[in-house]
Amino acid sequence: MRKLATVVLGCLLLTGCAANWQAPEVRYKIVSQEKQSSSEFFNLELVGDAPSGALEPSQLKTKVLSTDRAEGAQVGDELLCVIEQKKGSAIGDSNVNTRLLSCKKA
Repeated sequence: MRKLATVVLGCLLLTGCAANWQAPEVRYKIVSQEKQSSSEFFNLELVGDAPSGALEPSQLKTKVLSTDRAEGAQVGDELLCVIEQKKGSAIGDSNVNTRLLSCKKA
């Protein structure tokens, strides 16, 4: 019985390191547009400070977004974006991954 309790406790500790965070409206400004091969991208800069609770606030300062994901937007416009950050467990990849889930003109 003790061995089982030890194994369960160990599993709880390892999975406890994984984390998720999501922000529904993070404001970015489109500062430039780039074309690479056949794709076009907007370079975004965070307006203001990173939202509280972010797993890795420094990853929110600048982002790149495909121009087709912000229809009708152009350089100088501001976007409201849904941001998701995920951190893996201690066993797997423990880096924080940041994704822009969706963006719309502000």
